[in-house]
Amino acid sequence: MIFGYNQDMKNKHKTTHILITNDDGVHAPGILALQSALRRVPNTSVTIMAPAENQSAVGHRKTMHKPLRVNPVTLSDGNTAFACSGSPADAIALALMGFVNDPVDIIVSGINQGPNLGQDITYSGTVTAAMEAALFGIPAIAMSFDSFTEQTFEEAAAVAVKLVPVVLEKGLPDLTLLNVNVPCAGIKGIRLTRQGRRHYHDVLIERIDPFGRPYYWIGGEQPTGDIDEVGTDVWAIANDYVSITPIRLEMTARNFMPEIEEWHLENLEI
Repeated sequence: MIFGYNQDMKNKHKTTHILITNDDGVHAPGILALQSALRRVPNTSVTIMAPAENQSAVGHRKTMHKPLRVNPVTLSDGNTAFACSGSPADAIALALMGFVNDPVDIIVSGINQGPNLGQDITYSGTVTAAMEAALFGIPAIAMSFDSFTEQTFEEAAAVAVKLVPVVLEKGLPDLTLLNVNVPCAGIKGIRLTRQGRRHYHDVLIERIDPFGRPYYWIGGEQPTGDIDEVGTDVWAIANDYVSITPIRLEMTARNFMPEIEEWHLENLEI
């Protein structure tokens, strides 16, 4: 059987259908809190399709050369979810290309354990799941929580509950998603932000396995960022504001184009 997503079907039903995914895995506490909060919204149905295992930092990985498997699982609150063997982007593609029968109105990815700020979005499975949704023309929100250890996701889930109806009413431009980060030290308010600058502190660790062969582990401290640049997502989280950043999947460096035109690349001999 060949599946395909029929966008003309999206508005032929009254109940709002929310598709939820994440990159921390289908049994992660963040997705449990998110789906629990969204199920309480009137006239709403929720479907969960998420990776069977943790897929953090896999980026926009798409499985093309091996089969994908989907199994129903029961969450700790008794609700049913679907666990897929692939990445967060795979989960979205599977759902929208036919595994999920009912048309999807909006996709919420998260709640991620840890923030996704600045250039994190290129690594994040949470955000790239929302990117995959945007490629299908479905409004999408990526939700992340600014703690790698605390599991108090209720405030972040409450933000999602407030934001989903607004996005459904107003809509999002083509190839655009919202990247939302929620502070963990209490919320002062909400700020519309732009991407900030992240600084990574990765180190390469070399070790020897029991057979005498070297192997490598990428480690290091958590990333930091330019917290003094007012108006960025990094600044907002550092000052206890919810950060909402519109992300567009059209990454042409337009400001650089006039300069690079002076290079006269069209005159290069090939």
